[in-house]
Amino acid sequence: MSEERMPMWDDILGHEQNKEFLARLLQPGNRPHALLFYGPEGIGKKQLALRFAKTFLCQKPDEHPCGRCESCRLINLAEHSFAHPDFILVEQEAPGKDLKIEQIKEMSRQAAFAPALSSHKVCVIDAADRMTVEAANSLLKLLEEPPPNWMFILVASRLERLLPTILSRVIQLRFDQIPLALTKEALNRLGLERPELLARLAGGSLGAAVNLAAADAVSYRDQALEFLEALPLAQPMRYVASQPWLESYDKQGGLLFTEMLLFLARDVLLWQNGLEEQIYNCDCTDRLRRLAASWPASHLKQAADIAQQAYQAIESNAGAKLVLETVVLKTDILRKEER
Repeated sequence: MSEERMPMWDDILGHEQNKEFLARLLQPGNRPHALLFYGPEGIGKKQLALRFAKTFLCQKPDEHPCGRCESCRLINLAEHSFAHPDFILVEQEAPGKDLKIEQIKEMSRQAAFAPALSSHKVCVIDAADRMTVEAANSLLKLLEEPPPNWMFILVASRLERLLPTILSRVIQLRFDQIPLALTKEALNRLGLERPELLARLAGGSLGAAVNLAAADAVSYRDQALEFLEALPLAQPMRYVASQPWLESYDKQGGLLFTEMLLFLARDVLLWQNGLEEQIYNCDCTDRLRRLAASWPASHLKQAADIAQQAYQAIESNAGAKLVLETVVLKTDILRKEER
């Protein structure tokens, strides 16, 4: 195995064992017709699948991916179209949408055509765990009798949502969370502020951390922390009327606020149990310590439940303003209960 190939995937953090396994597949020999990359969201599964496909299909075997051959040129375009004759990318039409049977059937039609530029065709199916039942059964037929010289790469976050019959026909590669130190280092290189906090809030997921930074999640965390510190409220309704964020938060803002509130309740509980090293909100330990000293553990658990229920309600398209007002009133009542 040539050592020059591996650095081409160094921009994807971690997953070294999976990279080594995939590197071996670049060599001619008995290759599996279907792989499954599974693990938490935002840790580089899809990115590695695309890098591997580009490397696998490169026309320069001594230096692939060369980035200059026709295959490399076309695969860059093919991530957004059917520009490459030997590469197919099936993905959600929009975040949260299911993969439909029509998408799998369109891919199946390509089975009639032999590879054009390379020895194989590679098909990456992102969010494979979001296939409808009809789409999953259509894919299963392809996996049961795979077209010659095809390689399928399924990318999924939730293994339990895939048909057992599909799981039995793929080689599974588990992708684990990236160590926090690596995520923090990558966020530093991107020039993002509070890299350790973002890495912790994202559970080590670089993609999730970048998304949190783009959404200004830290400001929502700060607001949630100020709210907890303000409890109990002297005049709850006046407080509700005086808080601009209750009026301005849309669905995304409501989800972020309730998520940060849940994380804070979790952290205070961890602090009470002597597990300070596991907290997410590592930049406000003094404030967490004060909350831990004044909140009964049973009330914190109830506050976490209130935040969780509110998150689920907003996710189900309940109005963010009304849900957040309810969070304020319920949590205030909880805080005023006899300790």
